[in-house]
Amino acid sequence: MKLPQKKVAIIITTYNQSDLLKICLLSLKKKTDYKNYKAYVVDDSGKGEIGEEIKKRFSWIDTIINKKNLGFSKANNIGIKKALKEYNPDYILLLNDDTEIIQKNWLKKMVKVGENYKKIGILGCEIIYPDGRLQNIGGYIRKWEIVKELKEKKGVFDVDHVMGAFLLIKRKVIKKIGLLDEIYSPYLLEDTDYCLRAKEAGFLIKSVGSVKIIHKKGQSIDSLKDKKKLFIRFKNDIFFSIRHLKINYALFRIFIYLPLVAILKKKRDEDELKFKNFRLRGDFLINITYYIASLFYAPLKLILRK
Repeated sequence: MKLPQKKVAIIITTYNQSDLLKICLLSLKKKTDYKNYKAYVVDDSGKGEIGEEIKKRFSWIDTIINKKNLGFSKANNIGIKKALKEYNPDYILLLNDDTEIIQKNWLKKMVKVGENYKKIGILGCEIIYPDGRLQNIGGYIRKWEIVKELKEKKGVFDVDHVMGAFLLIKRKVIKKIGLLDEIYSPYLLEDTDYCLRAKEAGFLIKSVGSVKIIHKKGQSIDSLKDKKKLFIRFKNDIFFSIRHLKINYALFRIFIYLPLVAILKKKRDEDELKFKNFRLRGDFLINITYYIASLFYAPLKLILRK
């Protein structure tokens, strides 16, 4: 007797990428041969225009419209809660709105791996740029450093974390450790934090090298051009370091690495963390000011939360 397919809820949050979102949804519909899934779009723009358009053009999508922009973790948590209540899925997939599905059997493969390894809690896959180059296939925590696996790997292999652009979570993980931590709002490091929390709870994090999706993230995104983003980067990194790193590595990351981030810039996003791959930022004095502000804000936020 053939068992029914596991139920998968796919949560896609969007802020202001309407055209890319449509491409994502069309690829999901046309290039997925797995039947037992339900897709949710969370319009997190705060305006509702994208959500209203999705309701009209994609009737098979369950659309949620947030009254204001809440950020990645809060918006995804809203989608997850709705899916758990109304659909009762076995798996939750967090999928970015700027991704594109390219393999018809992608979801079959992912669920099969999840079912074959009972201790798996979270799965990722090979994420590529539109030109086919590797962008992310998971990574590791090495002392103070959050590193990415920079080479293609075949089969199913252990990692410490996978990218939030494609994060397949078993229902039992959510039951045990809860939802994404909203302290990281509006974005950055909540995906890595969630993977490490799952590992600490006894689950395996694995990446599936045979499954690929396109992610249209810019090859060299300078997140420090916007000073608000800079402050977010620093305060979330401090949250993460305090929570997950050994004390000596946390101190190194917070007081040595982060000031260097404020002062130096990678020549290319994919370069390794070596001095020859960096150049001095023209606005490093302003950046240092934001770093110092985050040093006071982040610990106070953690204290007040408790």
